[in-house]
Amino acid sequence: MPHSTFLPVPRAELLNLLTTQDGIANTAKEAVSIIQRRKQEIPPELATDLITLTEISISATEQAQLAINELDELVATGFRGKAVKLVTRMLDALYKIESKSDKCQAKVCCRLQKSEKDLPPVDVMFLYKLIDSLAAVADEAERVGHRLQILLAR
Repeated sequence: MPHSTFLPVPRAELLNLLTTQDGIANTAKEAVSIIQRRKQEIPPELATDLITLTEISISATEQAQLAINELDELVATGFRGKAVKLVTRMLDALYKIESKSDKCQAKVCCRLQKSEKDLPPVDVMFLYKLIDSLAAVADEAERVGHRLQILLAR
């Protein structure tokens, strides 16, 4: 982004927001690569919970996207008024979704821990990594929300 571009917010903050958004894609790619490269099989007793965790993480990214999509409205209103209130409500919803992700992650880990003795140790290790990566997608979406909140505070 050229230094000569006039922005209503600090350039560094906007670049941080973009970098954080990129983190969502990188983290999702990490989760997918565990399944693809290893051809990781998901134990049936974990499948439903992993799907739920994935859906929650997707929901968090969608909520972050909704908030980011309001940036032009925020710029148009000078980061004041109804647009700020709307984005604040969106970010509150995002934080609740991310909290739900943390709870689901704990539930899946607990379920995996109970099954560890019946699974190959290397599979267990990669399943924990997969669970962490899926939950990290929601964490990255939350970070996007925090970055946007920093822009709102200025």
